[in-house]
Amino acid sequence: MTKMSFERLLLNLFQEDYNEGKRYGYISQLSIITTKSLIPMMNEEGVRIDYTRFLEEFKLWLNYRIGGNSSLLNTQGRVNPSLYWNDKDDSIISRIIPLVLANQRYEIIEEETIRNILFTSGNLQFLFETIAIVHLLYLVLRDEDNIIEKLKENIIGFSQTNYMDKYKKHYRIEIENYSGNFKVEFEREKIHLLNFLNGIINNRYLSLEDILKVLDKEESKTLIGKVLYDFLYDSNKEYNLPRFYINLGEYIISLRKSRIDPDKLKIKEYILPDIFNFNEGDVFFHSLLKEAKVIKKEVKDDTLTSLIQTKTGMYLFKR
Repeated sequence: MTKMSFERLLLNLFQEDYNEGKRYGYISQLSIITTKSLIPMMNEEGVRIDYTRFLEEFKLWLNYRIGGNSSLLNTQGRVNPSLYWNDKDDSIISRIIPLVLANQRYEIIEEETIRNILFTSGNLQFLFETIAIVHLLYLVLRDEDNIIEKLKENIIGFSQTNYMDKYKKHYRIEIENYSGNFKVEFEREKIHLLNFLNGIINNRYLSLEDILKVLDKEESKTLIGKVLYDFLYDSNKEYNLPRFYINLGEYIISLRKSRIDPDKLKIKEYILPDIFNFNEGDVFFHSLLKEAKVIKKEVKDDTLTSLIQTKTGMYLFKR
């Protein structure tokens, strides 16, 4: 794969979001804050998410978000158990594409993907389907053959004991409070996925099913399917995107090639003033926005809004 090939996967995500009229809605926004939170490791070959930064970026995003879903909004305040265990977070694809592109080792991609899934959802069906999708993307980028067989091998080796040892602490709600039998349902979901990969259609993994059809050059219905279809079969596609989004693709490749000093990416002291404390015309520094200026501030329909100009663009904050 060439440098531009990798970039196109991320750019296709932004372009699809744009084409649907969302104008960089929450799908693209979460991809951006994930990318901004990536940092190369000093003690291993890989790029992981700096979760201190990610959480601060996410809290800031809640005030300027364009759209959202129940799983994302459930992260605010006390987590609703029913939503956490049952809902699926359709924004996860926007957060795993940067991880896949920035890393060459699958182990790191899978570990960081699972941590990111558990931040918004504990749904087991969603967990297994996303693991299969992220592995599929990894294999496609490496231009590997026998993808179905390799997906099955990975799921067969996906040990519940090892999983619990590594990820139990990352659940937002204690597994002991799970409404069913977690251990039994974990193994049952694993069997459902293996059956699906063996050709038994069960309507549980519609996004994965759609992506597999894309590999056979069929048109896609899902966002990730459309992104992958354009990546594989439309190499001459032109992007109607601001330069900032093009730069993100180039930045991801630089991370992958270990060309960025992690010390330059670390925020050593978080300066996070309340944006709504500033008035029109005020210029201020914010660790995540850098130098920013209040362009307009007003109260309308009981909502306080503040339009902020930064070097990367405009943000409309609401409270």
